[in-house]
Parts: sequence; C-alpha cells; structure tokens
Amino acid sequence: MGGLSKKASLIKQLGAEPGKSALVVNGGNLLFKTDALEPNALETAKIAADGIMQATRMMGGTMAGVGVRDLAAGIEFLRQYQTPPAFTWLSLNLVDPSTRKPLFTPVLLREVGGLKIAVLALTDHRALQNKSGDFQATPWREALPDALATLRQSADFILLLSNYDLAENQDIARTCTAIDLILQTGHVVGNMSPLLINQTLISQAETRGKYLGVLDIDWNGHGRWNEANTPQSQPKNGLPSTYANRFIALKVSMPNDPAVETVVQKTQQRIEKLQKTLPQ
Repeated sequence: MGGLSKKASLIKQLGAEPGKSALVVNGGNLLFKTDALEPNALETAKIAADGIMQATRMMGGTMAGVGVRDLAAGIEFLRQYQTPPAFTWLSLNLVDPSTRKPLFTPVLLREVGGLKIAVLALTDHRALQNKSGDFQATPWREALPDALATLRQSADFILLLSNYDLAENQDIARTCTAIDLILQTGHVVGNMSPLLINQTLISQAETRGKYLGVLDIDWNGHGRWNEANTPQSQPKNGLPSTYANRFIALKVSMPNDPAVETVVQKTQQRIEKLQKTLPQ
C-alpha cells in the first residue's frame, strides 16, 4: 500500500494542469495479489483491501473493472463497495448463474471534456471455468458485440477495461472494431506502451501501484490513431486522433498526499492489531 499516497498526490498534480480534462480509471485486480486467499490470511487481506478502496476513492477513482483477483474474498465482499456514483464496479460478463443477469454495472457513461465516453469491463471467463459458486463469467464473444452495437450510436469514445491477456485482447480488437481503447489488467506484470490493432489501442500499466499510466488523447473521432509528434501524411478524411503515453514511476522521493497517507497508516495499524490476536 506504500505507493497509494504518492499516487494520490501525483494524480492531484496532473489534474491541476490547465486546459485538460481527466478520467481516472482502474482496469481491475485492484484489491488482492492472488486469485485465491489462504484462510489464515483472509481477514488481513480484507483489511488491506478496505484501505485500498478508501484511498482509491479519495484520489478520484470512481470506477474499476472486476478482475479475477478482485473476487478472491467472494462476491458479497466486493458488493459492499458497489456504491454508485461514488464508486462503481464494472463487468459486462460477470453474471448470476441462475438468472444470467449482470452482478455489477455492465456499462458506465461519463462526459469528459465534452466527449461522451462509454466504459465497459470484461472479467476473464477462462480463469473462472473451474470455479463454482454465486457467480459466473460468460465468454466475451457472447457479451460484447450486442453491447457495442448499441453504444456506437450513443458514445463518442468506447473504453474497454479488460481482465484478459494480450493475445485475447488482440483478438477482441480485431473482432470488435468499435472499441477505441483497451486498458488491460491481465496476467502479465509490467508496463506496455500502446499497441495499435486495426484502430484500437491496447495498453497496460504496471500492477500493484508501482507506476501511474497517463494517456493524453487529442480526439478527432473514431477511425484513425496516430502517435503524437510523429510525421503524418496529408489527411484525406480529416485529422486523425493522436495519443501520447507516459508511465510515471512512484518514487520514494515523491510527496505523499496527507489524507491518503492517513488512510494507509490506519490500515496498517488495523492489520497489526489483528495479527496480535492470531495464534502464532
């Protein structure tokens, strides 16, 4: 949790830049380090997750995709943090097995800088195939196309938060050409600079709070992307949309956000208090 207060301070600093509008998103796998929790570590992990949620909301995070790791403590634990509009968990394909209805918000619409942005999320159904219980993830091929067909008519920009790995996200980009940007929280650790597949950008920031990924976009409509400051041929059908990507390392020398740092310290104190009561 050590990087949360530095991330909050950095987000506040970036948000103060004049002439820019920002949307803070988290792709998923936000709460836990693993897909499953050992019984003797469950309560400690829940306390840490609660601190992460408090800090995330304080730094302007109002949404996250549901990753497989976010389900490690069960659906009901996750549902207590489903408090729109303050915070919304997103998953288009995570459903109740008996009713087939979505367990979380399928699509969230936001207006940023005059643009209508549709945010969707997918939970990796393959990682849940051998798990039974009160949730089930349907394959993206069943859930995604119909949702996109509706959104393309009403949204200026479609952002997908994907819990799938890169190979699957490349397949999504080739199949569903209406998506403008995929931010992935898959199974590979590390920063990934934007990759262009057809006219969909795919990118990923390092997990566990080591970096903050920043994507600056000058949007001119769906259809063509160009990296900013690169030579361009004479446009035939209007200017392309441009992007510039940064991964900012959260260094020890960076300032802490006082409010979030207080949350981090209180969370650590709660964990220490619990550990004193556990059998050695």
